[in-house]
Amino acid sequence: MHIVIGVLSAVAGLIWAMVALQRSGFDLTALNPFLWHRRNQWKKKYGEKPIYTLGDPMDVAAVLLLGTAKCEGEISTEQKRELADIFQKEFHLGRDEASDLLLASAHLIRNEIYLVDNLDKILEKSRPRFTEDQVASVLSLMRRVANLDSAMNEEQRKLVQATENHLGTSSKQQGTWR
Repeated sequence: MHIVIGVLSAVAGLIWAMVALQRSGFDLTALNPFLWHRRNQWKKKYGEKPIYTLGDPMDVAAVLLLGTAKCEGEISTEQKRELADIFQKEFHLGRDEASDLLLASAHLIRNEIYLVDNLDKILEKSRPRFTEDQVASVLSLMRRVANLDSAMNEEQRKLVQATENHLGTSSKQQGTWR
C-alpha cells in the first residue's frame, strides 16, 4: 500500500509542477523533440538573410554591380541611371524589370556594409550556375561600374578581385545573360 501512495504522490507532484510551469509561462511543447527538429529545419531554411539565398546568377550579378557602385559611398542618380542601363542592355530586361532589379538589389544589400567579407556566402548557391561567359561579363561590368565617376578605389578593387577568385576565372571577354 505504501508503494501505491508513493507513486500517486509522485504523479500528483509531477502534474502540479507541470501546471505551475505552464502558469509561469513555460511552454510544455518546447520539450517535444519532433517539434524542435521541425523548428530547427525551418530556421535553417528560412532564417537566413535573403542575400545569401540567391540562386540566379543575374540576381547575384545585380547585387555585385550595385555593391561595387556603393563602395564609394551613397549612389548618385547618374550611377543609378547607368546601372539601370546596364541591366537593360546586358541582361536584356525591359525598363520596368531593370528598375525592379535595381530596387530589389538595393533592398538586399541595405544591411551589408562590406560585401567582400560575406562574398562566399553570397555566391555559395549561385556559383555552380555561372557560365564562363557570365563570369567574364560580371567581372567586366564590375570594372565598368567601378570606373564610372572616378578611377577604381581600393575597396572596389578588392571586391572585383575577390569575386574573380571566388568564381574562378580571369577571362575578360564579354558574355551573354539570356
